[in-house]
Amino acid sequence: MKALDSNLLNSEFFRQIFETNRDGIAIANLNGSFLEVNSAFQILTGYSLEELRKDSFWSLVPVSWNAAERKDFEDNLFFSGYSREFEKEYSCKNGTIITISVKAYVIRDESKNPTAIWGIVRDISEQKQNEDIRKKFCDEIKESWEELQRIFALNPFPMAIFEIDTGKLLEVNHKFAEQIEYDSDKLIGKTMTELGVWFSPEARENILTIVRRDGFVDNIETPFRTTKGTEFWGLISAQQIEYKGKVAFLSVMVPITDRIKEEKERQRLLDEAREKEEILDQIFRLNPSAITLSRADDGRYVDVNDLFLKHLGKTREEVLNKTPAELSLYYNLLDREKILQKLNEDGVVQNLEVKLQTYEKK
Repeated sequence: MKALDSNLLNSEFFRQIFETNRDGIAIANLNGSFLEVNSAFQILTGYSLEELRKDSFWSLVPVSWNAAERKDFEDNLFFSGYSREFEKEYSCKNGTIITISVKAYVIRDESKNPTAIWGIVRDISEQKQNEDIRKKFCDEIKESWEELQRIFALNPFPMAIFEIDTGKLLEVNHKFAEQIEYDSDKLIGKTMTELGVWFSPEARENILTIVRRDGFVDNIETPFRTTKGTEFWGLISAQQIEYKGKVAFLSVMVPITDRIKEEKERQRLLDEAREKEEILDQIFRLNPSAITLSRADDGRYVDVNDLFLKHLGKTREEVLNKTPAELSLYYNLLDREKILQKLNEDGVVQNLEVKLQTYEKK
């Protein structure tokens, strides 16, 4: 392990890859005792490096992995120098069991003798859960077309089955026909392109590319048009299925036009407010009267306009967060007391004559 420690673990290049990797990385000796783990591995398991060094990675594997499986893993690993990527379970410090994807490699010295093992560990619990949900959903669809028909008929959201190769509609529910403003009895066999429902070729290609690549899409915001030309937005989810011997995908659309309109209106109001704020700021800065904004409790200036600075003969940095007394602004400080008194009594001061002076006492 001496060569490993000096040439690998202590190299800057290794450390950068080791510490910044999103996946957990662990290095152990041939007995499985931990030597080094990165931050991602510690977060994944809940154990600190000090805690892990007191045990081996076999302690994280549930008892369901028996001795025969362990031996088979070790034999294959040391024979080929690496393991195939496989799924297993890890026991975390808080007692939870997570599903992980593991790939291990053997580290050898200059004489090709094994000196250590390192592996990449990725938490795929959520991925497995999503796969299980999608599989369950697909299995339920395959079990009974009558059940699917009931789902179609009762679902409050637009649903449709498309043939992937041709784009032809194979099945739609009433809500789908209602959403695109077309007779449901005349939709079967037509394509979304033929109906003019896709907002753009790019929107269509984006959805189809993801479905062909991943087998599903999940909650993608997409613009559409009804057959009468009205624009609307939908949150589209789709799963690739086999329907009557054809590769198709089942889609569910959640209309979100109102939400999109609200977001656009909110953005418009924000832009208007920002525009007005900029205008007010210009009015404040360029006003032909001297204007100041100060705190009520201690009188320190929060903002002042250019004419005030000109009268005072100071820069903005010299004035902000200073008090009138610190700037010797009032010829008579009792005038400021009069102003504060009238503000407290009436909430406003108008046409009150006071004497002010510049930094030169003018």
